Amino acid sequence: MNLFDKERYTFADIQYLIDNGVEESIHLDFKAAGALAKDDKKKNEIAKDVSAFANSDGGIIIYGISESGYKADSFSFVDGDVFTKEWLEQIINSNIQKRINNIRIIPLRQDGDIKRTVYIVKIPSGW
Repeated sequence: MNLFDKERYTFADIQYLIDNGVEESIHLDFKAAGALAKDDKKKNEIAKDVSAFANSDGGIIIYGISESGYKADSFSFVDGDVFTKEWLEQIINSNIQKRINNIRIIPLRQDGDIKRTVYIVKIPSGW
């Protein structure tokens, strides 16, 4: 499955990654919910991760998946009430100089529950 070529995402796509122990790569990174926090250190880490993908060949960061041995292991849901899509966009846009155009942040909510959110951050390749 090539996640980057997809236009629409479902929980089945995320479940596939976990069920098959898909490994992180230069185009795919998994982050547990704890990677999102409102302290400056975490905000800088978010910006650094997105920038690294943009400065290479692009890729996808999925917030809401724990990894073990660099493989998708289990859900680690993000509370979408606390960490909204808009908050994540603002962190990315305000902490990366030379704005990266066409970043897409896709929220998926298990059974429509905002407290059980996974964010797919699709980052195009930079110049």
